[in-house]
Amino acid sequence: MDTEIADIRKHAIEKILLAQDDSFRWGFDEKQARERPEYLYYSPNFKSTLWTLLLLADLKAPANLPQLKPSIRLITGRFYDPEHGIFRLPDMCRFPIPCLNGNMIYLHHYFETVHSETLDKTIGFFAANQRFDDGDFKTPKTHPYCSNIFCYGKHTCYWGVTKLLKGISFIPRTQRTKEAQQLIENCIAFVLHHEVCFSSHDGDKFLHRDVGQLTFPNFYKSDFLEILWLLAREEVHDRKMSRALQLLQSKMKDGGFWELEKSMNIIVSIGQRDCANAFITERATEVLEYCGC
Repeated sequence: MDTEIADIRKHAIEKILLAQDDSFRWGFDEKQARERPEYLYYSPNFKSTLWTLLLLADLKAPANLPQLKPSIRLITGRFYDPEHGIFRLPDMCRFPIPCLNGNMIYLHHYFETVHSETLDKTIGFFAANQRFDDGDFKTPKTHPYCSNIFCYGKHTCYWGVTKLLKGISFIPRTQRTKEAQQLIENCIAFVLHHEVCFSSHDGDKFLHRDVGQLTFPNFYKSDFLEILWLLAREEVHDRKMSRALQLLQSKMKDGGFWELEKSMNIIVSIGQRDCANAFITERATEVLEYCGC
């Protein structure tokens, strides 16, 4: 299995790097860039530079690949707003966006860029302002939520919380500020309140229809396996993980593998739906071994 996944990983990374253009971009659409310049490097969805870098990180690409640092500089320059101290899109009705910021923190730390004042400001903003509401919040029109009901409606967007968790989990513990550590602890508490993937108001239901489907890569929506994997990275052992762990065990096929249950329209194929998937199997195995299952 180790040799097999190493070969699959190497082949996928090589294909992705070949698809990078001379300006260190992926999926660049000149017509779309003219018509919707505000979404440059964000669109087309799941094939652009941002999403492809996330795919490479989830694939565990070597952090020191020279082609990737210019790409990270490109999207950082595009998305970082020094006025507010966070990464953002121009659309103020979606300000602030925790999932975008969590993903950017993840990319910077996975690919070992220098931890900068930019990231400290971003973490400080969300440490001060990220909400963890469970159905009882009225979104104000004023800063910092700016009527953003997508991320800060009655129930805080779950993906925003899980992406912040993911980003900070890749900051070495010795480099985390008190703000970063408190923020990740709040994210973990919110996740455990939902028993990883279940509704906190009706425990018999998933909190979202997609969260129970095994998916790879995980761009802004997490599946329950990614969340378990992040909890394991943070060395969390809690009984509120039990049902999600049982769900993971129930999806294991004869032969000890897991299948891709939801495919994504990405720049290269990393497996077919309803077929054994090496990356999901690797992640699931890591989780169950950590949890002693």
